[in-house]
Amino acid sequence: MLSGSDIIEHELVRLQHLIENRKFLGRLSRSKAALLVIAIMVLVFQMRNLPETLANSSLDAAIAIERPVQARSVRLVTIDDSDYSALFHSRSPLDASVLAKLLDAIAKGHPRAIIVDIDTSDSSFREMQTPQVPIVWNTSAQESPEGKFTLYPPLGGQKLPMNSVAALAVAPQDDRGIVRGYQHTYLLASGRTVDSPGYAAARIDLGHAPQETSSHSGETHYLDFRYRFVPVKAQDLLADAESDAWGKMTLFTGQVVVLGGTYRAGRDQYATPKGLMNGCEIVAQSAAAEIDGTYVSSANRWTTGLLMVLSGLITMATYHWLKFRIAFLVSLAMVPVLSIASNFILFHRFAAWGAMVPLVIAVIVAELYSEATLYLAFYQKVATLRSKEQAAKEVPVDPTPK
Repeated sequence: MLSGSDIIEHELVRLQHLIENRKFLGRLSRSKAALLVIAIMVLVFQMRNLPETLANSSLDAAIAIERPVQARSVRLVTIDDSDYSALFHSRSPLDASVLAKLLDAIAKGHPRAIIVDIDTSDSSFREMQTPQVPIVWNTSAQESPEGKFTLYPPLGGQKLPMNSVAALAVAPQDDRGIVRGYQHTYLLASGRTVDSPGYAAARIDLGHAPQETSSHSGETHYLDFRYRFVPVKAQDLLADAESDAWGKMTLFTGQVVVLGGTYRAGRDQYATPKGLMNGCEIVAQSAAAEIDGTYVSSANRWTTGLLMVLSGLITMATYHWLKFRIAFLVSLAMVPVLSIASNFILFHRFAAWGAMVPLVIAVIVAELYSEATLYLAFYQKVATLRSKEQAAKEVPVDPTPK
């Protein structure tokens, strides 16, 4: 006959076996807390654009520590304060004749294309002669409440040469006033679209439109600001172009050359994850990113939500298939692994790894809570059995014979 202790030990073994070897569906039914966390966090993340915010934060950290690389496809010519004073006599709009000389000097270097990041909408530019090189003319615009633009025509409204195009120079800012990227195209009030400068230059340089035009044309394309430019001063350029050897030099050969102003009167500085940056530098970054394919596209919201759900379920499955101690260690290792893998799928960059971290950690906490409540119930059952056995031992025996 089994004693009370034998019955308790048998029951303990049975309960332990049920805890450690229950089937997946049974385990899933006990993970209601984790499932609820996944559902709530995916919903809140999508409503508040938190994956994008967290990805931006981790991308900012990566930008802060990354080593800049020399741009191979884009050159930068700047008009700084001394150039603005000496060449243009500190007057705006800039002298059209001097600007034409700068463009001629660049054209003699045999560039692939030129981006002019200077406002030429004033009527004084209407008769300006331009070189026979593909030119992207940046211009500003008036934005309507619906987010549509009406362009101020470049070159004072004169008809652009066949090999030239107008581009909209917009520096979109986030809710903190930081410029992180650009769009491929912008919608005009007329119903047509206009390219951004970098995208227009990439069309010319590549001979075709870069990829992802249909699905991402109206979304922000993020920059990692990886490129380093050694600017050529406008005065130095004009002096070098007077030499007969200038046309044989390869400084601009086959390159996209960005011409823009860094003088303070231009008021063309913006906050970026890399610090304050002039508009022409941001244009150069976007052109290089488009040509080399290093920009970070916006993540699809449905794909983001699906990956968040999968990351949470994988974390749950770890606790279902492995013993608790091993599952806890594995889940900690999965925090960076799942986050980095998901963001490589979303953004094609390892740097934007921060988006999934809160979800995975929250699921781990929920699973710990579920396991804790399960084991608490187990030990409460053990305590109840032991109490019953102890009470049975303490029941007094009546010595009076019946």
